Amino acid sequence: MKGYGSFCPVAKAAEILTERWTPLVLRELLLGSRHFNQLRRGIPQISPTLLSKRLQTLEEAGLILRRSADNGHSEYHPTQAAKEAWPIIDALGYWGHRWARSQLTPNELHAGRLMWNMRRSFELKHIPCNFVLYIEIADARPKRWWFVVNKEEADLCWDDPGFVVDISVCSSLLTLVQIFTGELPLRRARELGKIEIDGPKHLVNSMPSWFPRSKYANEAPAVADPVSAS
Repeated sequence: MKGYGSFCPVAKAAEILTERWTPLVLRELLLGSRHFNQLRRGIPQISPTLLSKRLQTLEEAGLILRRSADNGHSEYHPTQAAKEAWPIIDALGYWGHRWARSQLTPNELHAGRLMWNMRRSFELKHIPCNFVLYIEIADARPKRWWFVVNKEEADLCWDDPGFVVDISVCSSLLTLVQIFTGELPLRRARELGKIEIDGPKHLVNSMPSWFPRSKYANEAPAVADPVSAS
C-alpha cells in the first residue's frame, strides 16, 4: 500500500515531504534553484531520472509549477504550498546540526555541492570591495573554483572567468567543510596551517566577517540526556 493509510495530517504530509530526496529537492527550489541543472548541482548524488521523478511527484502534489522558459527548457517554481513547507525544511536543518552530527565520511564530502552552497552563503553586506576569490581544493576533483563577488551577488564559476584573482585560498575539502559548517573557525584553521590564504591584508583580515558559512553554523551541538540506569 502506498502511503500510510491514515487520515492523520502528519501522515498525509509525510507521504509527500519525507520521500527520499524530496526534502533536498524542496530545499534547493526554496533557495532559488529554478533549472534542472541547478538542482543537480545542489544535489549531485541524485540521478537525472530520479530527480525528474521527484519533480513530477511534487508537481502532481501541487508544490511546484513547471513553466517553459524562452530557451525551451523548463523552469520549476515553488507554489504557496511549497513556501509554507519552508519552516519544516529549515527546522530539519537546525535539528540535524544540533542532534545528527557525526564524523564526516569521504562519501559525504563533495566539492561541487560545497561550492554550490557557499555561493549563496557569502555575507555580502560585509565585503569591503568587489573581488575575485580563487579556491583550490588539494584533494578534490575538480580542484579549482572561482567566485566573482560584489555587493549584489557571488557568482560561482566552474571555469576560469579570466579575471585577475584578488584573494586565493588553498585547503583540503574536509577543512573547508568544517569551516562552512562551523566546526572549525577560519582563524583557527589558519593558525593550525590547515588553510593557506593569500591576498591584500585588508581583504584577508576581513574574511571572518564575509567568508561563507552555513546558516546553521552558529547552532551549538546538543548534549544528549544522560541515560539513567534501571
